[in-house]
Amino acid sequence: MFDKCYAEDHFLILENPFLKEKIAFNSIDDIVISSQFPSRKYSLYMFFSQPVQYEEKKGWWNKIICAVINNNNNPYQIKRSYYDNEIEPLLALIIKGLPEAEPLNLKDSLFWRTDDGSNVFSKMKVMYSREKLLLADIFRKHGLMRG
Repeated sequence: MFDKCYAEDHFLILENPFLKEKIAFNSIDDIVISSQFPSRKYSLYMFFSQPVQYEEKKGWWNKIICAVINNNNNPYQIKRSYYDNEIEPLLALIIKGLPEAEPLNLKDSLFWRTDDGSNVFSKMKVMYSREKLLLADIFRKHGLMRG
């Protein structure tokens, strides 16, 4: 989760009370979103070619939390769930930073369907893929699907 998100100097910034995550827009490889209808929650999968930079906020407690996150997270991906009111500003920033990303209407997420010829995924969409990969190929590339 984040308290605020914004773009600054070619970076997408996600801040929470403990730390700041800096994601270079040019390092974003793939973004997949899925709807968890009817909960108004969405899962966002973001994959990067460069690691996310974590910067702790002032205070000894924040330094400990940042150290734990640095050691326990894969800095080349973010997999999180957000409610619609949290994810809408984030998606707008992604579209602004990656103009070739597909704008999505969250209200239509119940009807999202991705069919790549051999696989069908309900309530899932590829928002962005640098290499223009199909959804199944993105999942295979990042170890989320066998094949």
